[in-house]
Amino acid sequence: MKPYSPRTSLVLSVLGAAILSACGGDPGSSSAPAPSAPAAQLSGTVAVGAPITGGTLRVIDANGTVVASGITVADDGSYSVPTLSGTAPYRIEACGYAGPNYQCIYSVTQGPGTANVTPLTTATVLLATNLSPGDVMSGSGSALTGNAVSAAQDRLRSSLSGVMSGNVATDFDFVSGSLSGGSRTGYDKLLDSIGVNTGVDGSPFVQITPRLGSGNLYLDQTTTAGSVTVDSGASNLSLTGLETLFRNMSAAVQNADACAHASTGMVSSMASAARMSDDEGGSLTGATQVGNGLCSMFAAEELFGSRLLSPTLGRCDFSGSDPVCRVSFVLQSPEGNVQPVGQGMGVTREGGVWKFLGDLSAVQIHASAKAQRDVTFQDGATTITYARAIAFDIPALTGLQCAQVTQRDAAQAVVTVAYYKNYGNGARRMSLWQQNTMSNQHSLDPLVGALRSGDDTWVTLPDGTEGDAVVRNFFRGGRTVTVSLFSDTSCTTAFLVSGQSVFEVEVEGVPPTTAQLPNLPWTDLTPTARQALFDLTLAANASGTYNAAWTFSHGSMAVGGATFCTDRARCGDGDTGRISQDRRFAPTATSAAITLNNGGTGVEANSYKMLALYGRMGDGLDLQSNAVACPSGGGVCQ
Repeated sequence: MKPYSPRTSLVLSVLGAAILSACGGDPGSSSAPAPSAPAAQLSGTVAVGAPITGGTLRVIDANGTVVASGITVADDGSYSVPTLSGTAPYRIEACGYAGPNYQCIYSVTQGPGTANVTPLTTATVLLATNLSPGDVMSGSGSALTGNAVSAAQDRLRSSLSGVMSGNVATDFDFVSGSLSGGSRTGYDKLLDSIGVNTGVDGSPFVQITPRLGSGNLYLDQTTTAGSVTVDSGASNLSLTGLETLFRNMSAAVQNADACAHASTGMVSSMASAARMSDDEGGSLTGATQVGNGLCSMFAAEELFGSRLLSPTLGRCDFSGSDPVCRVSFVLQSPEGNVQPVGQGMGVTREGGVWKFLGDLSAVQIHASAKAQRDVTFQDGATTITYARAIAFDIPALTGLQCAQVTQRDAAQAVVTVAYYKNYGNGARRMSLWQQNTMSNQHSLDPLVGALRSGDDTWVTLPDGTEGDAVVRNFFRGGRTVTVSLFSDTSCTTAFLVSGQSVFEVEVEGVPPTTAQLPNLPWTDLTPTARQALFDLTLAANASGTYNAAWTFSHGSMAVGGATFCTDRARCGDGDTGRISQDRRFAPTATSAAITLNNGGTGVEANSYKMLALYGRMGDGLDLQSNAVACPSGGGVCQ
């Protein structure tokens, strides 16, 4: 069966609602120089292009001694450690929100001075040690010698020379070089220009994908494969106006009057070709409709008083008269809560000014990676199982009969991932084409197969070689898929939407390989919380509280929410088996009180109970840890 997936973000609905001294400079950049530091002080900037939000930083010396922790990262990404004690080299970890995702990035320094923390310093740490960056924060840090770090930077600079050109010097030091977070110039623009991800496939690797060009770069300790190029249209592209645009939009989100203001309100930030759609198939077009629609949505969702976070940049398209770029669209409430309010959002540079475009394409297709672990407790035994999938959300447009999803492998050959077809009967999403109506195996032949239900959007990846091949294609072929639409069930006749039938879609996250599944940062209930799960009773139509508490077997992640269910088959949003509302809490939380509101069937100590803790990794991979208490005496565990 499809793994259970609770709603993890507010979906926009505008109708219904860091090492040595610097080796180089920054030619032609307006970036402010990195702050000079007193002899024993460590300072620098934490950035991914945009500064991270709500960030904290810690430093560990070569012997594993914590030198500093809980250091606040300012809104502009700057930080300062007053005194650097202990033994070099020092390992640095900074965690916070970048766009919608909470993530940790890493760096290294041989002593006091300047140490930036960026995705490129994270890549440097990995290549210097052949360890996942998070693992570098435990044990000895002796492998991070000056020579090892220099060699790692040399590999990165050689592979990224084309992207660095015009932004920073060819011998630029990613750790100690000049960086002004959010300036969108120099080093900061370089960070905007590429996506940097790390992973493990036998050994740790770095994957770099371009945002202002094409290609895919894969590096591990011994291999450099692929390349990234910069589009000719990106050579003179200024990104500085992105901050101005989002500041203006944030000002408009403060209250209804500001949002509706004729000259400075939301409409003034909209592109002339702005467009927005909702889950019901309705749409808004033009600056006025979309601007007013956003104001209506902010009012309906009680979001006024929030601010839009500095956007992280996605892929840019230079094929038209004006560049169009994907951006994050994320709000932070006055209380500090961070939530995405839209997917697939874009901006365009119209008349030399950045404007908000809204929906990037006429068809809102979303793709996201999922991983799930079940820890089942029954009769004193503990069973652990894993599942992984990719969800493709393709609207069931009138006349659309078939959709083909493809990816590219390491040789850039096209490989089919899945087919989707229209289930009919008012289904809002295209359904996965399965081998038969009872199968959980998708069919790769558009002429042979069946539809299982009207809400079947997850492609479950089998364990082992077959599923791992799909995952490795994302690592080595790029983190996008192509979705082709057809008007016939045999998938041969193109289905056009605004003159387009083929859409490139970025995938949020990548599923892990089979071998790596146990090493993800899953949550484990504390012994007290596990016993409380067994002991919980709740009368029919009664309310109560379950006190959840958890630890992490491997590192940590941002746990964003929890739900409690008494029937797995009916654990969907609003279904009878779910007896809690989604419980949201800070990403650093390790406990939460979950309010329960039971239905008509009493919950006994021996009843089936499931606590789902879910969140998202830094690259967008959705993780869900399920703790399941099953009836004793060999009873059925749903």
